Amino acid sequence: MIRTFSNEYRHENVMKMTEGPFDLLVIGGGITGAGIALDASIRGLKTLLVDQEDFASGASRNWSNLFHTEIQHMNHLDMKAYNDMFKQRAILKENAPHLVKQIELILPTYKTGLFTKSFRTKMLDRLTEMAFKEKRKHLTKKELIKREPMLSFKQGKHALLYKEFLLDESRLAIDLVKEAVKRGLLALNYMKVESFIYENDKISGALIVDQNKNVVHKVLTKQVVNATGSLVDQLRVQDRSLDHLVIDYVEDHFISVKREYLPIHHAIYVETDKNQLISFVPYRGTVIIGTPVKKEERQTIIPFLIDAVNRTFEKIHLSQEQLEGSWVVKRPFPIDKKKKHHEFKRFECIESSSGLLSVTCSQHTFYRSIAEHVVNRVCKQLKPNERKVCETDTVTISGGYVGGMDDFQLYKEKRAEEGKQYGLTIEQANELIDRYGSNIGQIYARIRTNGKQAKMFGMSPSLFAELVYCIEEEGILSPVDFFIQRTGYLVVNKDFVGAMKEPIFRYMRDRLNWTEEQEQRFREKFLYAMT
Repeated sequence: MIRTFSNEYRHENVMKMTEGPFDLLVIGGGITGAGIALDASIRGLKTLLVDQEDFASGASRNWSNLFHTEIQHMNHLDMKAYNDMFKQRAILKENAPHLVKQIELILPTYKTGLFTKSFRTKMLDRLTEMAFKEKRKHLTKKELIKREPMLSFKQGKHALLYKEFLLDESRLAIDLVKEAVKRGLLALNYMKVESFIYENDKISGALIVDQNKNVVHKVLTKQVVNATGSLVDQLRVQDRSLDHLVIDYVEDHFISVKREYLPIHHAIYVETDKNQLISFVPYRGTVIIGTPVKKEERQTIIPFLIDAVNRTFEKIHLSQEQLEGSWVVKRPFPIDKKKKHHEFKRFECIESSSGLLSVTCSQHTFYRSIAEHVVNRVCKQLKPNERKVCETDTVTISGGYVGGMDDFQLYKEKRAEEGKQYGLTIEQANELIDRYGSNIGQIYARIRTNGKQAKMFGMSPSLFAELVYCIEEEGILSPVDFFIQRTGYLVVNKDFVGAMKEPIFRYMRDRLNWTEEQEQRFREKFLYAMT
């Protein structure tokens, strides 16, 4: 059986792409585009999803939204958005419990600043539909020091303790695509939409470049959704539909450091002197530190974050040489040039006269409701007399077939114990289960059957099993796809990636039949990702 989400069969899938016409072409394979593609496929639309890079390589990459940004809504006092966020999070916890992990979040409060406004936080607690166990708890200065002894708290009054959730955004985008492929979606990465085809001033298709072979293909479609994040306006320029409503973006900058250099136990939000928020989030064997940054300050952001670490935590003397990685995530938001003040919007949906539907999402927690809105509009235009409703609130996402959040921990314990049979420690098995959820059985099966081949290529059985699974079931085309979007190894363990680079290059080259030009391109891409 041909695996429809494997680049081993890329030629066959490209041929399917050119057969058309499709009901819907979705451009952009991040969480927003993947969510739209899943919703459309479930409703029976013949859908094609393409991305000019790998899936989840934009704002959805590298676990950028490490926990939800309710803090921003505290600042805006946007009660409707705050409540909706909890509803969407509850749905996601049931549909993809392996990707949502509950943690404790500490908000140190100071004499001045955002977190002194107890009235605001109390009002939010009363008005939002939070479960009682998730509500905040006050910590005295003594309790805080006991929980986080490394934290410098000379100017602090006390702290707030919240139940929060880590969201693995990169894996969410991949699992959304996988689930949609099971339901009929055709998905191809490294496919760039070069230009649109028009008929009677309406978009009827696109010219798409296969960037792996530099070949142009003609694709016919009835509707097009532009979900390319911060690049949305590039396609609007091609469509000649850019107007007073334009898309700008904010930059979130992140660095990662090994836990041994920053031994903290909770996620922590810290406010700087300029009321700027910096997040510190323990993730696997690292701590990921991030903050939004003005574009004019991007050149000094890494020294700024390192200095923030050293000022926030006593006896910590972090240097740039100790960083595991650094990266930038661009989050789009709309600007109306006719207005002086720009209101905060969770998403924007812009339709041009040609029929191009451009959508932006500033917070991925809302991806499912955005997809519902967009696909409703598409269905109304394609089949106005049919009333197909959104069902994604009850659709389990690939890897989430564990019985929901309540049963996930029991499932995880059972499968982690099973992992001992394959030479894994409990910690290693838990990490794989958090990544692949109910698909862990396919990883175990490959560990069991590919041991000799793993040894031949100089890899551990578990790493080799992951690599084979990602080739066969998750559409990777280059080692960077594997090291970043699928596993995150480049974010949390750069030394490990450096040691495993050549074995993985060698295996992928042989299996995917790279040309010399392709291998050179992938090596250049890898070197760029490592710097």
